[in-house]
Parts: sequence; structure tokens; C-alpha cells
Amino acid sequence: MKNINKKVWIVLGIILAILFIFIGTLAFIINGDKICKNTYVNEINIGELTKDEASEKLKNIYNVEDIEFKYNDKKFIILPKEIDFSYDIDKTVEQAYSFNRKGSFIVNAKKTIDSLRGDKNTFKLSISYNEDKLKSYIESLSKNINISMKNASISIENSNIKIQNEEEGQTLELDKSLNNAITELEKGNISINLVVEEIQPDVKAESLEHIDTILGTYSTKFDSSVAGRSHNVALAAKSTSDVLLLPGERFSYNEYTGARTISNGYKNAPVIVQGVVQEGVGGGVCQVSSTLYNAVLYAGLEIESIKNHSIPSSYVPKGRDATVSYGSIDFIFKNNLKYPVYIKNSVYGNTLTCTIYGSKEEKQKIEILTNTDSVSEAPIKKVDDPTLPKGEEKQLESGRNGYTVSTYRIYKDNNGNELKKEKVYVSYYPKKQGVVAVGTMDTPVVEEPQTPPVAEVPSDEIDSPNDTTVNQEQQTESVVEEQVTTNP
Repeated sequence: MKNINKKVWIVLGIILAILFIFIGTLAFIINGDKICKNTYVNEINIGELTKDEASEKLKNIYNVEDIEFKYNDKKFIILPKEIDFSYDIDKTVEQAYSFNRKGSFIVNAKKTIDSLRGDKNTFKLSISYNEDKLKSYIESLSKNINISMKNASISIENSNIKIQNEEEGQTLELDKSLNNAITELEKGNISINLVVEEIQPDVKAESLEHIDTILGTYSTKFDSSVAGRSHNVALAAKSTSDVLLLPGERFSYNEYTGARTISNGYKNAPVIVQGVVQEGVGGGVCQVSSTLYNAVLYAGLEIESIKNHSIPSSYVPKGRDATVSYGSIDFIFKNNLKYPVYIKNSVYGNTLTCTIYGSKEEKQKIEILTNTDSVSEAPIKKVDDPTLPKGEEKQLESGRNGYTVSTYRIYKDNNGNELKKEKVYVSYYPKKQGVVAVGTMDTPVVEEPQTPPVAEVPSDEIDSPNDTTVNQEQQTESVVEEQVTTNP
């Protein structure tokens, strides 16, 4: 029994001795002057080196003279001092040295044991740089990298359709390139790839090749002698022209014309405001929207937002006008067709023409029909006017009848047979009261003046040569002369 107990104590003693030796060895390693085994800076092993030895080794390797940025075959060189760049080797080594020394003994011992067993501990290089300067430099490279993307485009001159091919674009991704530069420099790489995004065109030439015919066109006339209105018509026509609408895309009239302001180039001209014609900036833009509306109707495009004027327009029939007001009333339509459509407007003399081009595969035979559903006669209000003679009338404000008009789009086959009848919109033009002044002034009666009778002279007295007769004759002639002169 004593021999067994002795053997147990011997074994326990050996275990304790080994444990103390192991713990002592760990303590020696942890408290020693060498970096933990299997410690790397990027791919450089600095394990089991002193801090001085590790610093010297890293400084010999990471001795940067310049930094290279590149994209494809383009290369750009910058000196480290231009961005205040340097490797902080001493800080990096200190971080590596502190790996198994900054925690509790148990934590440090575990890290040391794992390292001795082969676990790899990797550190990035500590770097110092001016981020603003680095970002500014990378941003400056964009002028050598960026290429504007160009969609395929179409132009129409004298009915000749020309298509320009698309061009791919590219743009330097500033933030991604900056992050990549920092990551690579921390790895010790001084040749850095810039991050560039390829930009694919939205519109390709192959999709425009289907635009080969006129789907719908409409023309209206305007008074070219009204300078402001003529200017606004031309400006609005230009801003809504040369527009390509891909399938499913919407056209907003207000979006293309912008606010009708002096700063946007519009001038004063007659406009309708709450049913009254008055001077305002942008008068004439509604003629363009109405003309375009009719072209869109004939093209068979989908109308999404439309509103008529409060007064029937002179340039289009009732039920076929489209009023607009920036910020409140818009004319919106959608390309509901399979292929793209192209809007082309023109102004020649006093004629405005809007045309929708598209694919001959989608050309439709369309007739536009309007029906006057009801007419409301304008009421007349009579007011007394004491300045007019009694019973006499004078028009002060002209009245206007009210109308309700339905607009239809009729689709026909090649033989003229009706395929479909679509009710597009119901226009309501409110009536306006007329005002007539009626005279109430009494007219005074003016009497005609009467001519006094002329005295008759006997013939024998006229013929008498005596002085009395002559004097009487002279007196009579004087009276007659006076009466003739004063008779009105």
C-alpha cells in the first residue's frame, strides 16, 4: 500500500513538474522579447524575431518610391509625398508583438499555444496618408478614364430618317477605387487597379431600325403677327421635339417644356385664365400641346392625362384641345406599342406640325370623331343704364354657350370597316353669362321754331313811283331779307 501511494505521488509530481515547466515556458515566451511564432505581416513571416529584427526586415521589403494606379493599358504614377503616404513599420511591429501580450495570462497563453500548434496570425501594414489628397488625386484621373455613354439616336430631316449607332461608356468609381487603394496599400501593394464601371447604352441602333413611317401627324395655324405667341409656340414646339419614347415610356408635356417663365425663355402673350383671356407668360404653349394631342390620337398611343380648355379653341375643333398649366395640369401619354416612337415638331411660317414616327408594322387606320352631346345657351343679364336713352341697348359683355363634347377614336381595317370605337375623353366647356345695358334716360321733346309770315304788298303800290311807296318797298325787302337769314 505504501508503495502504491508512493508511485501516485511520483506521477503527480511528474505531472506537476511538467505543468510548471510548460507554464514557465509559456510565461517565458509571453514575457520574452520575440514576436509570437507564425506571425505574419501580409505574407512576410516575422515570427520569433525581436521587434528590431522585424522592423529591419519589413523596412527592407516595403521601401516604396512611387505608387502606380492603372486601368487596362493606362498607368498613372504618383509620389508618396504627394499624398503624405508612408508605411508605419514600427506601429505594425508593435501590433504584432502585442498579439499575445495585451490580454489576460489565460488569453495570452491560448494565443501562444495556438501559434505554436501552427495557427497563422496575419497583420496588415499600418499606413499613414492624407485621405483628402488621395481622394482628390483618384478623382482627377476620371478625366482620363470616363467616357460618356451615347444612346443610339435618330434624326429626321425632310422625311429622311437617319440612325446614329450607340457607344458604350465608362466611369471611374471614386469611392470603390479609394477603398481598393487603401486595401492594396495595407497589403504592401503599390500597383493599384482602379475600379471602373462599364455603362451600357439604354437605346441601341437595332431597336430604332423599326422607326420607318409616320404613325400620326397634325397641323394647326396661328397668327404670326402676335410676336409673343409666335415665339412661345416655336419654343414649346422645339422643347417637345426630337423625343424618343421606348415601349412603356411616358411623355409629360410639362416635364419637357419646363415652367413657363421669363427666365426659361417664354414671353407674354394672351392666355386663358379661369375662362378669361388675358396677358400672361407662356401664351401659345397650349396650341402645341393640343396639336401634339391630335397627332398622338392618330398614332394610336395611350392617353393618360388630358384636360380641355374652359373656352373652345380657335385652332382645333371642340373636344380636341389639350390645356396645360405647369404644376397642376399636364398632358401625359404613353408609348403602348411594341416598338419605339419618335416625336418631331416643326414650325414653318404660321403653321405648326406635330408628327409621331414609328414602325410600319404598328401603323393603324384611325379616325377621330367628336360628338356634341349637349349645348347650354348663354344666359343674358340686363342692367339699367341711365346714360342711354330709354329702350336703347348696349352689349357690355358677350355671352358664350356651354358645350359637352365626347371624343372618340375609331380603328378601322384596310377596307374601312370599323374594328373598335374608343371613347377617349368628354370635354366640358362651361357657358358664360352675357351682360346687356338697357337705357333708362327720358329724352326731352324739342319743338321746331316757326317762321313768321312775310307781308304782302299790293301791286299797284309797288308800281307807284311816289316816295311813300318806295320807302314801304324798301322796308318790306328788309324784313324778307331778315326772315331768310334767321330761318333755321
